[in-house]
Amino acid sequence: MNRRNVGVWVVIATSMLVGCENDVTPLSSEDSVANSLDVRLTGTLEGSSALLFQVVGGPVDSVSSDKYTVFYSEQTSDELQVLLVGELTNDIVARVWVPDPSLSGQYSAVLEQSATVQGFRQQSVTGYSLNLETAANR
Repeated sequence: MNRRNVGVWVVIATSMLVGCENDVTPLSSEDSVANSLDVRLTGTLEGSSALLFQVVGGPVDSVSSDKYTVFYSEQTSDELQVLLVGELTNDIVARVWVPDPSLSGQYSAVLEQSATVQGFRQQSVTGYSLNLETAANR
């Protein structure tokens, strides 16, 4: 493993995660599913083990996942930066909890970066798609 690549990822993760939260709450909470948006990842993932994206469009209460470790940090009142860590698959990878489900149509996910399992090398995200799905689309 290239020490320089590891060092770069440690610096990036450390700087991003200062003041952020980690939530590994299972996705199976049926009581308030209406207050959530599923984050669906698709594409040619080729050994990806980390994904950095933003949720924009309104306030977010939290982000959770039952398969991955999630770190998030509020950038502005309408923008949340999320780091998802684990061996990524084409599926629902996280859930975004919102205070007002009637405004869920104004939210979107912006994919920023991806890294591989081997050496944590940064990958292009051009072949990836990240979508937010409401309860009506599940």
